[in-house]
Amino acid sequence: MKFHHIALMLLGCIGAGHATEPVITTKATDGKTIFQTVCAQCHGTSGEGKIELKSPSIAGMPAWYVNTQFANLREGRRGHDAADPQSFMMAAIAKALQPEQIKAVVAHVEQMPIKVPVGKDRVMANTNPEEGMRLFQERCMECHRYNASGEMTFGSPPLIGRQGWYLEEQLKKFKSGKRGAIKNDVNGAKMVQITTSFIEDEQMLRDVVAYIMTLNPDAAATPEEQKKQIIEGSPFESAGR
Repeated sequence: MKFHHIALMLLGCIGAGHATEPVITTKATDGKTIFQTVCAQCHGTSGEGKIELKSPSIAGMPAWYVNTQFANLREGRRGHDAADPQSFMMAAIAKALQPEQIKAVVAHVEQMPIKVPVGKDRVMANTNPEEGMRLFQERCMECHRYNASGEMTFGSPPLIGRQGWYLEEQLKKFKSGKRGAIKNDVNGAKMVQITTSFIEDEQMLRDVVAYIMTLNPDAAATPEEQKKQIIEGSPFESAGR
């Protein structure tokens, strides 16, 4: 299904109001209901994301990061460009939700089990993860940690659990200034600087994403095993490949 079809379906949940202040017609205040009513059509019923809509997996994202992104969307630091339809639609939805609804759905998202990318969400063809590992350790690890689990102190989100194609697209947006270049987006500005200063070309960009994919745990492992694998870091690195 094309993105604009989903957009029309979502707009069915948005009632009439001021152009800059639409109102979500659902009155639900519990996070699960809000998620299934408003978010699941794009992000999937389990928060796994959808490649055909270019919507990321958001299951298990920490509340502090999701709250920051809602604020960025509501205050115009993200979603201001109609040429970026996914973020543009998210901005409309963020502005339509009431503060108590945002709080509830953010809490629900944080409690959702992480969705480990598999198949086309994980495989990065024609890449060199070893080269990507060098860049990650030199430029990314300080904020995103050795295992890409993120760090609230630096405002850096977990990168594990996100699809490879999504991370690739976001790095391209930072590098081109389509994301992170708006005033007062402090953490976004750091990403703009990193991508423009140290990622020389698309191959380097894809290589670092390919390495990040190796930091994801085995999708077939138990939750306990996955947690252990995340703590231990990439088997790619330890294998010395």
